[in-house]
Amino acid sequence: MGQALSEHETVAGVLVMLVRQRPPAPGGGGKTSRTGLQASVPVSERPAVRRGLDALLEHGVLAMSGENIGITPKGKIFLAHVQRARGETPTSYEQDDSNPALLAAISAAIDADERLAPQGSIDDVRTLPARLEGYRASRSPRFSKALVVIGSLAAAAAAFALLR
Repeated sequence: MGQALSEHETVAGVLVMLVRQRPPAPGGGGKTSRTGLQASVPVSERPAVRRGLDALLEHGVLAMSGENIGITPKGKIFLAHVQRARGETPTSYEQDDSNPALLAAISAAIDADERLAPQGSIDDVRTLPARLEGYRASRSPRFSKALVVIGSLAAAAAAFALLR
């Protein structure tokens, strides 16, 4: 297990993981829709997520291209650091942090940026990805398929009765 993450690094790590785990935007070349990501977060947490993403863009951990947001090579180094601190083995997607000076500079910039300070409980920050996943799983479509089929049959029966 690596060294413990600071609160600012924890917030930044959660945001980078959200970008990485989010399905890519259509035609985004592996990048994620920033507005889609922000819209998936509970309304009360959106300002903190927006500020955190802005900070990570400014520090070069993330990059934007139009509406899409993606992880930079610096971001991959930071993500590998976060995964090691969580006791995980970085996947081949992440870069090896063979440049400790670069990782130290990234960590120092993140720790110095107040936009990456947790707005509530650090446990709320850590559980954000799981809460979002639970929200997506429990969210049901507006109309069930059965309701659409029944409505279509009723409309067809009404049209048949009117045409007779």
